Amino acid sequence: MVLAHNQKSKIIYQKWVLVISPLAVFLLTTSLAFSQYFPSNNYPPNYFRNPLGIPMELSGNFGQLRSDHFHMGLDIRTNQKENYPVYAAAEGYISRIKVERLGYGRAIYIAHPNGYTTLYAHLNDFYDTLNNYIKDKQYKEEKWEQDFELKPNQFPITKGQFIAYSGNTGGSRGAHLHFEIRDRNGNIQNPLLFGLPLADKAAPIIHHLFVYDRNYSTYHNPPVQVDITGGKGLYTTKDSLLEVNSDKISFGISAEDLIGKSSFKMGLYQAEVWIDSVAVFAFRMNNFSYPNSRYINACIDYEERFNGDTYIQHLSKLPGNHLSIFSKSLGDGVIELKDTLPHHAAVILKDAAGNISSLSFLYRRKDTVPAARSTNADITKLQPNNNFDLEKEGIKVSFNEMAFYDTVPFKVNVLNAPQQTVSSVYNLCCTDIPVHTYYDVSIKLLQQVPDSLRSKVLMQLSSDKYADAAKGDWNGNWMQASFERLGTFQLVMDTIAPSIEFVNIPKSNDYSNENHLTIEVKDNLSAIKKFRAVLDGQWLMFSRKDNYYIYNFDGHCSLGTHQLLVTAEDESGNIAQQAFSFIKEKPKPQPKTNKKKHKALTKKKSTKKKRK
Repeated sequence: MVLAHNQKSKIIYQKWVLVISPLAVFLLTTSLAFSQYFPSNNYPPNYFRNPLGIPMELSGNFGQLRSDHFHMGLDIRTNQKENYPVYAAAEGYISRIKVERLGYGRAIYIAHPNGYTTLYAHLNDFYDTLNNYIKDKQYKEEKWEQDFELKPNQFPITKGQFIAYSGNTGGSRGAHLHFEIRDRNGNIQNPLLFGLPLADKAAPIIHHLFVYDRNYSTYHNPPVQVDITGGKGLYTTKDSLLEVNSDKISFGISAEDLIGKSSFKMGLYQAEVWIDSVAVFAFRMNNFSYPNSRYINACIDYEERFNGDTYIQHLSKLPGNHLSIFSKSLGDGVIELKDTLPHHAAVILKDAAGNISSLSFLYRRKDTVPAARSTNADITKLQPNNNFDLEKEGIKVSFNEMAFYDTVPFKVNVLNAPQQTVSSVYNLCCTDIPVHTYYDVSIKLLQQVPDSLRSKVLMQLSSDKYADAAKGDWNGNWMQASFERLGTFQLVMDTIAPSIEFVNIPKSNDYSNENHLTIEVKDNLSAIKKFRAVLDGQWLMFSRKDNYYIYNFDGHCSLGTHQLLVTAEDESGNIAQQAFSFIKEKPKPQPKTNKKKHKALTKKKSTKKKRK
């Protein structure tokens, strides 16, 4: 939908020119803002408690902007420490357990009588009864990663019951507890709407306004940055009147929220755009499903983020954005300027606690605007919500209708092939344009490869910021694989096995005073497909964090001298093995430290520093 300014705008403008301060604009606009453009939700207040036993502080909130996804819960701080007791937020039963290398790491799901489910992630150990149940299952199946459901009578839970210890497992990059609330349909809810004990009196902070020319696409069409002034919830542009060099625009904003005492920058909860006292666009971060979280790449200026470090959030809905956070009763935020009169705009932000910030400004279209730009003949305009198939010089590409969010200036370049490749090298469009769904790429062999070596061929995707490789399916001399990023593609031969390295080996391989054993396994091209460790002929369970495999010493390793055999396999089927002998006895006494001498040395060093 495009909002058109008409004769009525002239009358509205005559009223707005009387406004002489941001505060006056704010008072006029916010009396109209935050009407019920969204379905009402009844969240049970005070049903869920703080899942930790320490005051609740956040390092991330629901809707916070992350790489390729919105943050889907609360990250609750644990003072940069692990192993804080975690408690059930309400009564129910443990309905699901997940143990994985990335993502949630070790996680517990609790189903509650009111239909909601809470999730506790990045945990270390579970409580003893549950921990033993899971460990027995892992050893029986000889499989560390787990994802299974439980029956209501297996592990009933009371509110406030100890269930686990906090940690830093999975995709976590620092000790904390990730906490989610889901409804009976699996949609993840904003936990801040449930009355959790968090004091929030700070309004969102606005840094910059951005203006987009919407005559073509938001891709490869940089916005105009507008400086603003103000604070404490009231902002305006530094220039009293913005002159716009287009007859069709939308706005973007760089902004963030603060919650409680935390200094971490949080995501926005709600935003509205008003033009001449009429609401034209709004979004609210109440809930959505996990698979739809990738739509963050349609809600931000992906190109700006990819090439820099700035998050610009669109105050419009791109045509291929099907996320459910937008008001259905309003437009898409694209504004058509049919005259050159000044008009008033207000951007109003609201957090989950009800704190409001307003950015008010005047803008007008310039008397003349540039003609629509032309594109090169070898560039194809890919439109969102449409399928697209392309074939060119040994490559086939197929996108479905959900692949793109906005018009994409698509181009395929054929590059010179390095010696290690067995195909031509193809650059698909632009690495700084996002793809929402997986798409198919088929590449033809440039040279004959014996059948015995075809299993060693991978399709490789690369750019200056990421790399990926997949073992595709063969159809004659064509290999097909699927990816969810654009970049440079080629077929490569992989005959190199993974590397296996034992990390921080103690003297004489004596682990008597160690509580874990760590192995680093890496591959030159692909991911590690299989890892297996056998201790004295018996399978031994290692957890995984990134490229590190970790065994925490337990009853499965008795005292004495042991032989460990480690096997690793990559996507091409290349296998590496390494045997390792070590000793595990009762812990040996450690030499005592002379604390008084240590303190004296510390004091002496401190004194020298002061003299400098």
